[in-house]
Amino acid sequence: MSSFPVLFVIIKGLFVAFNVGFIALIYFALRGPGVSRPVRVGLCLLAVALSLASPIAHEIDGNAPWLKTISIAGHFWFAFMYHAALAGVLYGVFRLFNRRFRWVVIADRVRWRHRSCAGIAVASLLMCLAGWINMQYPAVREEQLIVPVGVAPLRIVALSDLHLGRSASVDFFSSVIDRIEPLSPDIVLFLGDILEHDFAPSEAPAAAAVLERLKPRLGIWGVMGNHEYLNDKGELSKNSLDRIGIRILIDQWEILGEKPGEKILLIGRRDRRVGRKPVQEVIADVPKGDGDALKILLDHQPVDLEGPEKAGVHLQLSGHSHNGQFFPLNFIVSLLFENAYGHYTRGQTHYWVTSGVGNWGPKVRTTGRPEIMLIDLVPQPEAPSQ
Repeated sequence: MSSFPVLFVIIKGLFVAFNVGFIALIYFALRGPGVSRPVRVGLCLLAVALSLASPIAHEIDGNAPWLKTISIAGHFWFAFMYHAALAGVLYGVFRLFNRRFRWVVIADRVRWRHRSCAGIAVASLLMCLAGWINMQYPAVREEQLIVPVGVAPLRIVALSDLHLGRSASVDFFSSVIDRIEPLSPDIVLFLGDILEHDFAPSEAPAAAAVLERLKPRLGIWGVMGNHEYLNDKGELSKNSLDRIGIRILIDQWEILGEKPGEKILLIGRRDRRVGRKPVQEVIADVPKGDGDALKILLDHQPVDLEGPEKAGVHLQLSGHSHNGQFFPLNFIVSLLFENAYGHYTRGQTHYWVTSGVGNWGPKVRTTGRPEIMLIDLVPQPEAPSQ
């Protein structure tokens, strides 16, 4: 876990620098006739308050309504800044080309600057609103995968990155379960970052009551992601997930099913940021008679793909990447992982990375729909006899 403090010092430093630069830009961009100094100062003070909201909420434990409010306000401020910066870059490119081609004649530069700032602000708010609406309607993404002969058909529902806490409530969790119930899965798998670091353990019973609506015959299983370990809350997160009713595997395996040809070897990895065993070591003590079972691996982060392939895993399910969450971060994320999103194969191993059903920070997504995975595993058809 020693890598966490260094990572978050860097993130916090970038966050502070971005806020200072953004607030200074607001002040200087609105100079000139038409916007008084008190208005500029007021807007900057509002921006300072919003920029401090999320860091302050992050340092305070609890789940009081006022904490939720300032946390959500801080997250949306981050989303607004991001999209305003993106719009500002596009505006800068326009101005650069406009100097060369004179598409628009700018007579009053001060008025043009003020109107441009207003346009960027409105465009950013609309992008955030569209991304927020998008988050309210997760899609069910269906896929059929062919697995080795002798395996009974299996319907899997898998979901990742709920981030239940101040920004994602138990009511949101209930709406997700509403989408899963009609799918009649044989097994439900949670792929990590189920809880955010600010999840209140007192809400576990309410979440458990929601999850009880699902009755998959092979149970409800999961792994923890990097966010469950934030602020040294790994054990607390594990206890909350146990109370909710999700059986968590941490570098562990479980045999599901009893009949030959229907057995599943379900493997759950410990998150890579807190250290873990290689896959082959995790399953080294599996009885020989169960070694040929269908192997399904749950790993929050889609990394080290060579290990599962060598271990004979048939299907690995992951999340973590959010498919970038904000456009165009999806293109950057795709450079960081061998498979950042969607279906992928290495040898005989299928890898599936979901964009997640929830969000980190701002409840805004502009890189595709949030999703629930519905995977039907079917046996490979036997070759026709000659």
